[in-house]
Amino acid sequence: MSRRYQLTDAQWGLIEPQFPSRSLIGRPTREPRQVLDGILWILHTGAPWRDLPERFGPWNSVYNTFRRWQDAGRIDAILEALQLKLNEEGLIDFDLWCLDGSNVRASKDAAGARKKNTSMNQALGRSRGGFGSKIHLVTDGHGLPLSFCLSPGQSAEISYATSALAMARIPTSSGRYRTRPAHLAADKAYSSKAFRAELRRRRIKAVIPQRSDQQRRHKGRPLVLDKVHYRRRNVVERCFGWLKKFRRFSTRYEKLAKSFAAFIKLAFCLRYLRELCVDRKPAF
Repeated sequence: MSRRYQLTDAQWGLIEPQFPSRSLIGRPTREPRQVLDGILWILHTGAPWRDLPERFGPWNSVYNTFRRWQDAGRIDAILEALQLKLNEEGLIDFDLWCLDGSNVRASKDAAGARKKNTSMNQALGRSRGGFGSKIHLVTDGHGLPLSFCLSPGQSAEISYATSALAMARIPTSSGRYRTRPAHLAADKAYSSKAFRAELRRRRIKAVIPQRSDQQRRHKGRPLVLDKVHYRRRNVVERCFGWLKKFRRFSTRYEKLAKSFAAFIKLAFCLRYLRELCVDRKPAF
């Protein structure tokens, strides 16, 4: 049997504690590992749920379990547990975080959510690149994805900068969360007085170049760009490149934003497992 797209024993060992032991009472359930492997197969291939290979179980059973885990916060729990492990092993860079946005085209299957859920609520909109969503991503200085938020495709990146950064909450062994780096690097699209003021309030040093029109209007001491940290900003673009290898990430098929977000979180988890397992490969 092909093991392509399936978790290794070492990777499953890091995730297994997040699943309750099987109950001896009631209707038998499928093994969580088998179901999770099926969901990850969908994430990698981008195939319709009905095309799920039989070795993972009935497609509708795997799909319904995916929805249950999503609504119960199971995927969030896995994500947080892996972030805690990364933090404990010193694998998260808190000196520099990077921020950027990227558009993802939506297929025709993504349209048609119930009328009470408008396209805006489901983070869908039409931009120059077509109908789709925009992913606002925060990574650390090594290109490790930390948080994200979704918006309609036509949204300005600066409009969601604060929200994306606020979503970065790295758990610690004390039960608290680390929520800020020493430096935040972003391109000129994030150069605004309001965002710079927000970073100062949070005691984060902005590594953001000014736009040319802002330079002409700027009064007082000129802003100095930290070029050493800014050179490392491209790790967020490389992270997008890695994440878009997952076809369920590079094209949105889900009608609901929360379902699309669940696949993004699973892609994050695979990136974390790559770092944590003994046989992991270099980041890029």
